[in-house]
Amino acid sequence: LIQNSIDQLTTKHDYERYTIEAFWEEFVELLQTMTQDTLHAKLNEENSTSDYATWYCRVLTAAHLKADPDRFIHYLEYPDVVDFCTREVEPMGKECGMVQVLALAEVLQVNVVIEYLDGRELLEGNKKLQQHSFGPEESKTKVTLLYRPGHYDILYR
Repeated sequence: LIQNSIDQLTTKHDYERYTIEAFWEEFVELLQTMTQDTLHAKLNEENSTSDYATWYCRVLTAAHLKADPDRFIHYLEYPDVVDFCTREVEPMGKECGMVQVLALAEVLQVNVVIEYLDGRELLEGNKKLQQHSFGPEESKTKVTLLYRPGHYDILYR
């Protein structure tokens, strides 16, 4: 999936190969060599693998949103999906919202569960945090995130 993603980005979404290739290579290497211990360490390095992987995920997310603009435009506060991606998805340092989480989960074919620690009521009866699930439910890869206003943390289980 990720191995072929650079070809999709350059042929279907008009990204220039030379501008994204280093980011793609770093992301592929991260996925090929990761273990739970190395993943945590690599994702916490500044100006290194984590930045390259983050930006490549932003490009994948933007391409997915642009590929189906009619589906996503209703959830955006922008006049069009391309403008939203240019201003909110592709640049580093921008917050990630639900639309981006959904798009990235679908692109990577992972199931992402977000638990909310944002002042919402606990679910009655079982005292659990509210949750939303994105991406394919049947995915072997599941990621759980804890959402606090303005921030997501990975929950290791």
